[in-house]
Amino acid sequence: MKDNNETASRSASEAGQDALASQTRIAELEAEVATLRRALAQTGLSAEQAAGMNADKLTRERTDNTADGRQAKSAAAAVEAQHDRHIAVGRANLAASEADNEALRSANVALIESRAALRERDERLRLILDSATEYAIFTTDLDRRVTSWNAGAERLLGWTGTEIIGRSADLIFTPEDRAAGVPEREAETALAQGRAENERWHLRRDGARFWASGLSMPLLDPAAGPHALPLGLLAVMRDQTERRRAEQRRVLLTNELNHRVKNTLAVVQSLTSLGARGASPALSAFAMAFQRRILALARAHDLLTRGDWTGAPLDGVVRAVLAPLLMDSDRVDLFASEATKVFLPPGAALTLAMAVHELATNAVRHGALSRPSGRVRVVLRATNDGGDAEPWEVVEWVERGGPPVAGPPAQRGFGLRLLERGLALQSGIKTDIRFAPEGLHCILRLPPHPRVALGRRTGNA
Repeated sequence: MKDNNETASRSASEAGQDALASQTRIAELEAEVATLRRALAQTGLSAEQAAGMNADKLTRERTDNTADGRQAKSAAAAVEAQHDRHIAVGRANLAASEADNEALRSANVALIESRAALRERDERLRLILDSATEYAIFTTDLDRRVTSWNAGAERLLGWTGTEIIGRSADLIFTPEDRAAGVPEREAETALAQGRAENERWHLRRDGARFWASGLSMPLLDPAAGPHALPLGLLAVMRDQTERRRAEQRRVLLTNELNHRVKNTLAVVQSLTSLGARGASPALSAFAMAFQRRILALARAHDLLTRGDWTGAPLDGVVRAVLAPLLMDSDRVDLFASEATKVFLPPGAALTLAMAVHELATNAVRHGALSRPSGRVRVVLRATNDGGDAEPWEVVEWVERGGPPVAGPPAQRGFGLRLLERGLALQSGIKTDIRFAPEGLHCILRLPPHPRVALGRRTGNA
């Protein structure tokens, strides 16, 4: 019984072992099947296709697919590396683009500010031009067609900007000036010489004439360089009609005054001549001397009249008084330096004329010109030997070749009294008279304050 039990136990144990072994094998087979399925999945074959293939072929297919997988992985890695490079390049380009955008934004801000400044400047220029209502300021192209027209031009000439822009600027010239080619010549002068000044009659829109002073200049673009061609012409014009009328009235009054003064001097000469008839020789001599003085004043008066009684040039005064003597140029020499190109006020001019006349009269009657061998030298120069800030004008009178001079005359006549005292009282002229044995030497010093530069005008008497 015991043996049977042992046999039964051993059989049960062996059966259990066999069952465990079977389970293990089943698990192994299932693992192989899973492996085969994965292999089939890698090869892309179905189970039916794989069933007709032997193990070697399956192994080769698996090996090939594995190689393809490695190539695919290698290609994927290369693509991924290239992608990384592209990303790096893209990031660099993006950074550069952002820098460019920042520079563009800065440039845009600067452009906006520049445009704002330009608009402000243009507006200020427009305000300046429109505020200059006393001046007509306009531009034209090279064919003299109007391209701009300020408010002053509209006020002065009558055309609005809309009416005149694009039309010829010759409209403002008088018909006779247009017929004479004045607009063309003025434009040519402005372009050739850089400016063309003018004073003439012009026309308003309604045909009325007015006297204008104007200036035409080339219209240039500074940014184009110094050698660029002008864009056109710039014209500035002002109405001077009232000034011209005032000048015409002044000329008329001056001419009338000159006529009346000449008549007065002529009357005085006639009265002097009539009064001296039948008189004593001394009175007759006085009358003749007096008439010569009146003639000297008349010459100076004519010179002042030509200068509208604003004054006369120093050398002109001396030449006018010495005109009769200068005709004999071998005996009278007049030298004037550039420093003496000054304009004397009327009072100083008349006083100097009388002084030079007295010197000339004395030279003819008693001095160097009373003998054929005598000569007179007159020098006009400037000096500041007195230490003054401004130089004094000097008229130096030197006589040579006349009768010996023994000294000052015992009796002083009108001429000598005028030279010694009258000039200083009348115009501040200082006189230095030297009665040298070889001839009279006289220096007249004109103080700085009564004179102005030549070409200027003064109202001082």
